[in-house]
Amino acid sequence: MTLAFHMMPLVGTILLLASRRVSLLTAGLAGMTLAFMTMIAAQAPLDRVPDMAALTMAAVKAGEGAWLAWHAMSIIAAGLLFHRAYEARGIPAAAIAQENRRRAVFVACFLVGPFAESVTGFGVGLVVALAMLRHMGLPPVQAAALGLFSQVLAAWGAMGVGTRVGAELIGVSFTELGTASALLMAVVLPCLLPVFWGLIHSCGLRSGLRERAADVALLLFLAGLIWLTNRFVAPELGGGLATGVLLVLVEGPRLLRSDAGLRDLMKRLWPYVLLIAALMATRLLPPLSDWTGRWLVLDPFGGLAPLALLRHPATWLVVIAAILLAGLPAAKAGEVVRGALRAALVPMAATLVFVEFAAFMAASGGAAMFGQAWREVAGRFAVLATPVFGGAAGMLTGSNTASNALMMHIQLSLAAESGLPPMLTAAVQTVSGSICTMLTPGRIVLAAGLVGLQQAEGAIYRRALPIGLATILSLLAVVVLVAGAKAWGLV
Repeated sequence: MTLAFHMMPLVGTILLLASRRVSLLTAGLAGMTLAFMTMIAAQAPLDRVPDMAALTMAAVKAGEGAWLAWHAMSIIAAGLLFHRAYEARGIPAAAIAQENRRRAVFVACFLVGPFAESVTGFGVGLVVALAMLRHMGLPPVQAAALGLFSQVLAAWGAMGVGTRVGAELIGVSFTELGTASALLMAVVLPCLLPVFWGLIHSCGLRSGLRERAADVALLLFLAGLIWLTNRFVAPELGGGLATGVLLVLVEGPRLLRSDAGLRDLMKRLWPYVLLIAALMATRLLPPLSDWTGRWLVLDPFGGLAPLALLRHPATWLVVIAAILLAGLPAAKAGEVVRGALRAALVPMAATLVFVEFAAFMAASGGAAMFGQAWREVAGRFAVLATPVFGGAAGMLTGSNTASNALMMHIQLSLAAESGLPPMLTAAVQTVSGSICTMLTPGRIVLAAGLVGLQQAEGAIYRRALPIGLATILSLLAVVVLVAGAKAWGLV
């Protein structure tokens, strides 16, 4: 009975999400309310009115959850403002490399789309990728499925907002979790290529041995760049900087042969270049990096996720959005700002609700109870559910922030007695939950709409499902290998 009571918030939320009759925000509100009630009940018997100590503890936990959520909420609002301002300036779209459609498809799926998703988030990468793919003469259903590859770096989407929340919830640094997640991408990304090759083959694009070897090498190089950026630069730049560098290396030689092409590229990319340069300078360039680490640092909860305003991505997203809007008429700029804020309200509210939900469940002990109960049922095989639970949460919520908020504490509890390193478990949750957000119905419907299809969601889903399955199976292989090595005393 105790376990059932503590798991009521999580089970209720999952059932509401699975029903598809309520929104993510409504389901989260219901779960948060139940989690708050279980947290209060854990501090005082049900037949007694909670005392002041229990209410004070609840207020502190709610404040801490709101503070953690604000780190993500500010990036959501600023990221959407940046994207709307960029669109409002009417910056020309990238030209398609028609002389080599196969390379253009690879670039759209694994470089341009993930770059846009990493810098802005919220499915923008899918919009950008399909803007390139739909003009290449590909079958619409296959084009929609290929566009979903733009979400493979969703762990760094919107400047890594979901990964940041996951790290803060379990008390580790953003750099640690980002670096561990990047290591897993060296396994996951090559495992996605057979799905990619199958899709482009069905579009009439052939892949010889040389092209496939080049694809593998490029994705391994991309994973290496992501790891280096997370480890030595800034984890929020992990996806944007890595894909940007590789995009320049892949497309740069061709553009350098054309002055017009290079000028057009800079006209399109200067806001992103300025954003990345500002974030890197405030972290790596002394004495600026020292000043920004000390000035305007907000720390209301005494060491719980301090926020350095001059280093925070939201600050620079707003600054560059203001530069973009400065050239527009005041009425048009005001319309863009109001539209961005309206669009940000629901995802900001959902982020707040799910982070509070996670904070309340952790404080009530529900996450630890579920982990213990599952270990008793599954025994030494309990940890094998880690990538499955992560992927399911990502698919149900459509948000890597919500996925991490729902499952991170539970995942660590599952791994507690398995010998699996906690950081690896957290990284598996982050990567599986992030990539599988592409399979949420909202993303599938968006992809169908962008290629002009109606009632084709089932066909797109059937072609996209192997992307999620390949992700989960590759992560499961990592879990099995590490757990086996631990059991045999090899590591």
